[in-house]
Amino acid sequence: MSRPQQLRQEYESTERAAHYRDHRWTRSARARRTNAKELAIVDGFAHSALCLQNLDSANEKSRFTLAIDVPCGTGRFRTLMKNHTAELLSMDASHEMLAAAVSQPQVQASAHKLPLVDSAVDFILCSRLLHHFETSAERLTVLQELARVSKRWIVLSYFDSANFQAWRNRLRGKFRGRFPISQEQFALEIKAAGLLERQRRYIRRGFSEQVWVLLEVQG
Repeated sequence: MSRPQQLRQEYESTERAAHYRDHRWTRSARARRTNAKELAIVDGFAHSALCLQNLDSANEKSRFTLAIDVPCGTGRFRTLMKNHTAELLSMDASHEMLAAAVSQPQVQASAHKLPLVDSAVDFILCSRLLHHFETSAERLTVLQELARVSKRWIVLSYFDSANFQAWRNRLRGKFRGRFPISQEQFALEIKAAGLLERQRRYIRRGFSEQVWVLLEVQG
């Protein structure tokens, strides 16, 4: 079974979907802090992308025309994203996650193979997906697909290996199916996908594995 198929099976659970919707980001003070920080990061990146786009265009836009959230999970970023785009398409490989999200419009699809034509959307949000893949080839497939579909902007997260949390997990032999990579390796992979990093934010620099980046498609 391929890793994308394993992930789909892992998240195809009514109980897990309900947990993500109702408890995952509210169950502790730490979860609430992380959620608030990630929402602020994505909000800031979307605002930055619009500002950069307006600098390059005679027609100033206050919102994107079309954005996608993939994988959208149970819709954690939906309200925020609706502030930045006229239309938001929620996509996830898991039917149960989409059912729990009750967001419209939505499409069941994997980030490995998006059912969209080239340069179809203005902005893509890809949250907490890349760290599920151990190999560069698996991550590159996702990055290339996102680059194919986006006209210009992509926001995504990955796990960085240069921090206390990653070091502690390596020392304990605790990987949990989550795979951090170096900043240098990430740079190689986005370059191979035709992407340029414009901005970077850390959840807790030097301690947390989670890193967020604003990427631009290179024409």
